[in-house]
Amino acid sequence: MKIHWRTWINRIKKSNVCLAAGINLIFLLSILLFCDIKYETSDDFLMASIMSGAFGGEPNPHMIFINIIWGYILLPFYYLNSHISWYLISQILLCFASCTIFSYMLLEKSDKKPAVMLIVLLLTFFADDVYVLVQFTKTAVLAVMAGGVVFIWALAENKTKRIKILSALLCLLGTMIRFNTIFLAGGFLTILIISETLIFFKDKNNNWKKRLLGFFLPGILLIGAAAGIRQIDQAIYNSDEEYKYFREYNAARAAIVDASDYGYEAYQEELEKIGISENDYLLLRSWNFADNKVFSLDVMKKAAEIISDYKENAEISKEAILEGMQERQYFNYPGCIAFVILFVLTAALENKYFLAGLPAAGMGVLYLVYFFVIERIVYRTEFGIFLCMFLCLCFFWEKNTEGRKRHNVEITRICAIITLVCVIMQSILYIPDRSYLDVTEESRKDYIEETFFESWNYDARKYRKVVNKNVPANGLIEEIESNKQNFYFLDFQTTMQTLYYEWNPFYTLPEEYFQNSLYFASIMTNYPECIKTLSRYHAEQPLKALANDNVYLVDSDTRTLQWKITYLQEHYYPDARAELYKEIDGYQIWKVYTE
Repeated sequence: MKIHWRTWINRIKKSNVCLAAGINLIFLLSILLFCDIKYETSDDFLMASIMSGAFGGEPNPHMIFINIIWGYILLPFYYLNSHISWYLISQILLCFASCTIFSYMLLEKSDKKPAVMLIVLLLTFFADDVYVLVQFTKTAVLAVMAGGVVFIWALAENKTKRIKILSALLCLLGTMIRFNTIFLAGGFLTILIISETLIFFKDKNNNWKKRLLGFFLPGILLIGAAAGIRQIDQAIYNSDEEYKYFREYNAARAAIVDASDYGYEAYQEELEKIGISENDYLLLRSWNFADNKVFSLDVMKKAAEIISDYKENAEISKEAILEGMQERQYFNYPGCIAFVILFVLTAALENKYFLAGLPAAGMGVLYLVYFFVIERIVYRTEFGIFLCMFLCLCFFWEKNTEGRKRHNVEITRICAIITLVCVIMQSILYIPDRSYLDVTEESRKDYIEETFFESWNYDARKYRKVVNKNVPANGLIEEIESNKQNFYFLDFQTTMQTLYYEWNPFYTLPEEYFQNSLYFASIMTNYPECIKTLSRYHAEQPLKALANDNVYLVDSDTRTLQWKITYLQEHYYPDARAELYKEIDGYQIWKVYTE
């Protein structure tokens, strides 16, 4: 029996799966067509380059912060087509799947019109961050939180195995991208678990003990699976001495450069005992710790411990935290605005659960205070907090009750108005900042640096700023690519936050692209593939190797340049000096001499 095409259309219209996917697809395609997608931080660029084989001779799943299993999942795609950045595409698809499955839950759990409004709110205020400014921490927290909320709903409402498995898989994939996001989402998921547990106890008609077992046991298994996947990742890294050493060094590095700087005087006595001078300390704090002899793993661990101990004893006053929150101007953040709107709507339209916003808001404030205390406040973390607050509160929206049907017309109007306003707001994003048309080769560095250098801060200009269209030639890249006999060290402060915008994130850098250039001390320090590259130029100790023939330093910061020269004078060459070799498009290239 043939089914008429109109019948299929009607079925699709009534399908919450199709509606959820359709709304999300419209938003995603609009962003792909009209927006300029880029990485928010250099970490993603470096991991994408590792995965493509740009630092070695073949694709490498050891992506530093991301579980190696995720790398192995991506490997076949790189062998299928090595020119496409599957790293970026996989993150976009994971974000799409997360938003879609959460949208499906809203359509199933609430009435269609309010659900569509909530979906449009979610995509208007949060999709730009996960699609336009791709960053692996944001991808992970979206996947873990969206998957976790849907998983709790599926267990509580005894939904199909398919939705339970899909939501659980989403959580696991999110933890592979960044495991620690499970702790961020965990506080908000706990609110939902407590809420559903209380409902079980109130329902005297059901066997609440059996319901609780069916509710908690799968959750425990899911957490155990996530922890097990992490253990596999650690076991694989620890089985290779080179990667094990790299991870240990990287952990010590993070404990030093990610901590607040109280000045050398704060730790002087302790640092001098391990041979760290004031100039050495300045190099440490400015990402110039490129010498395994002086900045050995043992010294780095001891320095990290000294800084950590001082930080623990340093008092952070309530006034300092409040002042810090005011400086961040949270009410300008899209995520914060979205939560405030949702809080008001919940109070107006969901009278039964209007207080649900209070624990979500309280949990968000606690997380913000916590990150201020540990001095790890960055926008990607703040985005995750506001996203979790929003998704947590959305969970409490339910289908229309008899008491609310009288207000159905008013609810429809409110939902329609808010949805329309959101669509108009989103359309503004699709009007690109056309200032890129006036950018020349000489001014491009300043153009990028002005907006994107502070990747840890929120800046609304980043979303509309264009960096991948009408890109002028980059003289520094041409210099490096045309002089394969030379080796170029790229200073962190000068190049790390800006140079990666010269490459389109949708395409990979070819294998062994970084065969005659490397970032000078970065998250890649002591990465095995980088060590092999350095050994070919006898530059295993980069700071000392600055004096080698045909080794050049790209550094446009006079302070960091002087610190490097002072370091060489203190440790290796008393008569070390630097001479400007070339200046190209705002990048200064130096040659170091020992006499």
